[in-house]
Amino acid sequence: MKKIFKNKNLTVPLIVIITFLLVVFNVYFYINRSTINTDYYSIKETNNLIVYTRYTKTYKEITTTVPYINLKKDIIGNLNEDIREMANNYLKNNENVITYDYKISGDILSVVMQINCYDEALPQVIFRTYNINLKEERMLSDSDILDLYGIEESFVSDKIKERFEDFFKDERDKKIFDEECDYKCFLYMRGIDNYTDNIYYYIEDAKLYVYKEFNIYSIYNEEKYYQNTDFKIKITE
Repeated sequence: MKKIFKNKNLTVPLIVIITFLLVVFNVYFYINRSTINTDYYSIKETNNLIVYTRYTKTYKEITTTVPYINLKKDIIGNLNEDIREMANNYLKNNENVITYDYKISGDILSVVMQINCYDEALPQVIFRTYNINLKEERMLSDSDILDLYGIEESFVSDKIKERFEDFFKDERDKKIFDEECDYKCFLYMRGIDNYTDNIYYYIEDAKLYVYKEFNIYSIYNEEKYYQNTDFKIKITE
């Protein structure tokens, strides 16, 4: 019978190396978690995450989450109260769903709320974004954000136009609608008169995006074509 011999001399160093790596990982995780929780502590209401879930609700296995922006009123005013009132208004209908996400890019906190609204015959996707300069302790307007990136609204409009032209071409290539529907017809079905109507700026990883509200329903069943991510359009690289 062939015997298998274990090299005991390798066991102790291996344990030491694994222990060291675990310690390093835990220290790294703790530092990063601590940073996430305590950055800008002087401008937060509580020593908690800078954005957290204020309210959650599950209906038909779909969960709604409403955000709370953990910053002092001197910075955001009555924003949390406005969010609460808006959420309560939509959540009168149990079918409606609210979700949110947020990112911190440098000193800019961006929060986005998405409302999947079933109040009308055709469902709508509604967005709200909030951009806050944590260093300067103030809310950013749309013009502030454009200035931050050194661009004009016309640049944003051109980028959105490019995206919808891509949608149009792709749908045409897939023969989703007939050739009688030109690009003007396509925009009409999207409910778009102006590319920069109903847009909401969002900053992620230092890149500028807009969430663009538009209609995905038509006689061609186009709701099967569009994805949730299609409402988010990249403006800058």
